[in-house]
Amino acid sequence: MRLTQKKIEEIMLSILGEEGLPLVKELSGKQNVSEFELADKLKKDIKIVRKMLYLLYNHNLVSFIRKKDKIKGWYIYYWTLQPESIKFSYIKRKKELLGKLQQRLEEESKELFFTCPNRCVRLNFDQAMDFEFHCPECGELLSQENNAERVETLRKKVGETEAELEELMEKRKARKTVSKASKKEVKARKREKQRKVPAAKKQATTKAKKLVKKKL
Repeated sequence: MRLTQKKIEEIMLSILGEEGLPLVKELSGKQNVSEFELADKLKKDIKIVRKMLYLLYNHNLVSFIRKKDKIKGWYIYYWTLQPESIKFSYIKRKKELLGKLQQRLEEESKELFFTCPNRCVRLNFDQAMDFEFHCPECGELLSQENNAERVETLRKKVGETEAELEELMEKRKARKTVSKASKKEVKARKREKQRKVPAAKKQATTKAKKLVKKKL
């Protein structure tokens, strides 16, 4: 999964709202950015910036280190976005979205819906029956809605979301496979190095013994 700016903003928007997007842009592609630097660039009070940063931290989307200011004596926090956590959050939210879309699709496919000619309300069969098929707002007679277009739109969204999730999971699986292979390679190199060290020591000892014998 390629973590595009659009995907990052999609996650952050759901947590911070529009107000937080400039903060995310300032953090993107950087490491250990001072909270005071962020406040200065965003022209916001440091307390507001900290509140947004801690909100992201609570969602495991940023990390921080702190350093003591030698002159002023207080601690300054330096913040970094966590790409892997953002990816995980993106996939999680897509799964939640898929669940909601599937539920809506099922409801729209099975239920009968009735609408007011003045567009006051949209009710399912049971709700419409409670009001004797009259609008509870204006009193007009309700008419059955043809929701075929709505069902088709939902079906399309479900298909697109399923396809995106499948692609994301395949890429994640491939990354894990590569990571495991790399770890195995590192371990193999360590084992090989450990084998070579005793052999080298043994060879050096043998040479030393030979030299001693020659001198004798």
